[in-house]
Amino acid sequence: MKAPQTTRSIRSTLQNTYFLMLLSVFAIFMLYFVISESGKLRSSAFTSMELNVSKVSSYIDDEVSVLNTVAQNVSYSNLVKERYSRYLSDIDSMEPMPEPSEAYAQLKNTKILTDLLTSIIGPSQPVSQIYIYSPDQGTFGVGHDSSSSMESVKDQPWYQDFVTSGASRGVYCFPDQRLSKYYTGSNDMSFLSFCTMYYNNYNVPQGIIEIKNPLTSLAQKVDALGSLYGEKIFIYDSKGELIYPFAPDADPGYYTMLTWDTSKAISDNIYSDTLHGKNHLFYTRSNSTGYTSVISINNQQLWIPISDYIKVNMFIFLIIALATFLLSFLVSKVITNPITNIYNQVRSFPSILEGRQPVPSFPQIDTHIIELNTLYSALITMQKQTIDSMEREVTLHNQEMQSRMLALQSQMNPHFLYNSLSTIQSMADEGMEEEIITMCQTISRILRYISSDKELLVPLRDDLRHMTDYLTCMTIRYDEDLSYEVDIPGEMMDIRIPKLCLQLIVENSIKFTTKSVRAPWLIRVMGSLTATHWEISIHDNGPGFSDADIKNLEQKIASINETGLLPSLELNGMGLMNIYIRFKLLYQGNHIFKVSNCITGGAIVTIGGNL
Repeated sequence: MKAPQTTRSIRSTLQNTYFLMLLSVFAIFMLYFVISESGKLRSSAFTSMELNVSKVSSYIDDEVSVLNTVAQNVSYSNLVKERYSRYLSDIDSMEPMPEPSEAYAQLKNTKILTDLLTSIIGPSQPVSQIYIYSPDQGTFGVGHDSSSSMESVKDQPWYQDFVTSGASRGVYCFPDQRLSKYYTGSNDMSFLSFCTMYYNNYNVPQGIIEIKNPLTSLAQKVDALGSLYGEKIFIYDSKGELIYPFAPDADPGYYTMLTWDTSKAISDNIYSDTLHGKNHLFYTRSNSTGYTSVISINNQQLWIPISDYIKVNMFIFLIIALATFLLSFLVSKVITNPITNIYNQVRSFPSILEGRQPVPSFPQIDTHIIELNTLYSALITMQKQTIDSMEREVTLHNQEMQSRMLALQSQMNPHFLYNSLSTIQSMADEGMEEEIITMCQTISRILRYISSDKELLVPLRDDLRHMTDYLTCMTIRYDEDLSYEVDIPGEMMDIRIPKLCLQLIVENSIKFTTKSVRAPWLIRVMGSLTATHWEISIHDNGPGFSDADIKNLEQKIASINETGLLPSLELNGMGLMNIYIRFKLLYQGNHIFKVSNCITGGAIVTIGGNL
């Protein structure tokens, strides 16, 4: 009764002291937090803007790179050059009423050219359209608009700029009503165009290649970036025309406000600037396309999440800190030490049950608390009773396993003897004296082997010799209608297997084979050895297992594995199921047991184990 009073007195003293200390520390921490975290959040926002504007620029470069790749594939394809030159020649020499053979050849050349350009686009369709413009012979298109027309390249909105620039290629963005009809939405959908000069095999200009993709592909990537701080993204082409977003009057005129002052560069080719103290701009220009990406963020919107974050966390941290201080002071001094001692004892209990640790002496612990002392005493008593119960259960389980394995073996003796005597009786009726002498000698060895109950696991060579003796008896019994083959590597002879298992499987195979099919009958015993496991397969040329037999056997095995309960042992129940039980008991689950049918006919029983 004195300990709680002392505790309450110390608790009251420490409560007031720690409360004042924590309140002071918390106030200092919050001041530091407001200053440091505000700067971090702003820096994080700016870093995010810098990263996003770089991503937008890379998205543009990626889109143009795809267009450029397709354009290069068209430009450097000799097959396309050959077919396009012939296409232009056909147009030049086209007569009002050409001969059927000429018309067919022209149509065939046009189809081949279309197929070549279609194959360049490919099944994934990285671009939506290919146009090849002849200076004075119209347009040839493949893609959504697979057609040819006399539309002049000079009518294209980018033509004048492309010619006057003197460059071999150019990137443009204009609406295209020809392709817009293949897409849902606006009839004036904008498309990103990559234009390059086209030369024949003799390096003579034959026109201009235009590769097109809808700008929506780029817009989807940009939209996926989202808006964490209410920022807005704008994309301008090389002429300063806004191409994203698509909304009318969406251009705030930022392009003319960009200074490109190197002193305002915050990283490689990325600039940052403030407009009138309200908006902060992050912008960059692609070196390959000349397109400009701009991100605008309002300074007031940037401070809103910072302010909200500080307000919420001030209240949360204050409440948590005060509650944690009060609860920890009230509970930890009284409860922690005795609970820790009990926990250490409980934590070691699973290891004791699994045998990884020796059984301890169970020391007594005085927690000075009646409830905890009672709980600990009950725990120690429960541990002792559990350990005693586990030891008894293990002993009984081992005895049960030994009894079941001996019962299995004892059932084999009368079973085999009955079959052997029946066989000898049959041979005696047929006057087979020499064979009876041979069989009796063989049976003598068999019975001597069966009657030795000293070991449950024997070397493979012993069980293989016993199986061979049995097959010798059966060969005599069936007057050479039965033959057998044995092919087992010598390296396997020292492997220990359950006694009599081979003879029982062979006996089962002979029983069903001789009853179901005509002679001759063949039994094959084959072994294999790997670095991880060994297997022995017994094949016969009988009718094989029915689907019902295999399903029934699998269900019994699954039931044993699930419940851990072994079925009752009966003489008529011996055979494959008992062999499986012996392997499971003696190999403790590290066994192989499979039944199946051979493709050419007959049953296969495979036994084995892990090394």
